[in-house]
Amino acid sequence: MGHRVVRAVGRRGVAGAFTLLELLVAIAIISVLIGIIIPVIPKVRDSARKAVCQSNLRQVGIAVAEHQDDHREEFPRARYMPRPWLSGDEDPPLNAALASYLEPNSEVWQCPGDHQVHEATYEDEDGTARECGVSYTYTTGLSGRTFEDSFFARFLELQPFEVPVLHDYDGGTYELEVPEGRSPDEFQPTEQIDFFHSSRSYLYADGSVG
Repeated sequence: MGHRVVRAVGRRGVAGAFTLLELLVAIAIISVLIGIIIPVIPKVRDSARKAVCQSNLRQVGIAVAEHQDDHREEFPRARYMPRPWLSGDEDPPLNAALASYLEPNSEVWQCPGDHQVHEATYEDEDGTARECGVSYTYTTGLSGRTFEDSFFARFLELQPFEVPVLHDYDGGTYELEVPEGRSPDEFQPTEQIDFFHSSRSYLYADGSVG
């Protein structure tokens, strides 16, 4: 009786162990799963960044709508991009123009895919280092106007859902402001900005995001 028990235990020990073939099969299955998962990870990350970016734009859109309610349906008067990016006008940046409706330093102003534009620095008039603080570019054709009075409605006959108010400042070569004491002829700094996502995010004049 005792001999049979010993043999049974021994058999169970052998049966419970991995054979070389089983180990190879398990490794092959794991390798296949890794091969499936790894290519998907960047797409998942991109989708997550894009979702956060579009949420940011929706919140800015709410602030824009609140501004319009208080200013006869006019869009905020703001420049194309904050310093140090070249804008060509003297209006405040959009995050400053909407300061009464949305905190200028809010994380909402930074696209999670942006590691260049928002963090670009410059020195203000008193030599203090400042950060751009915005990842999105503003459509100045709407600045200080109602949609009906804009070029897009009057001459192009576009609808609000067709006209972007704000979008990612990405995927191109952009000019920076010329530093104090330098001539535009001798110093024309530019910077190549990578795309923040696989496709650009937009806030449209009707408040929708896409």
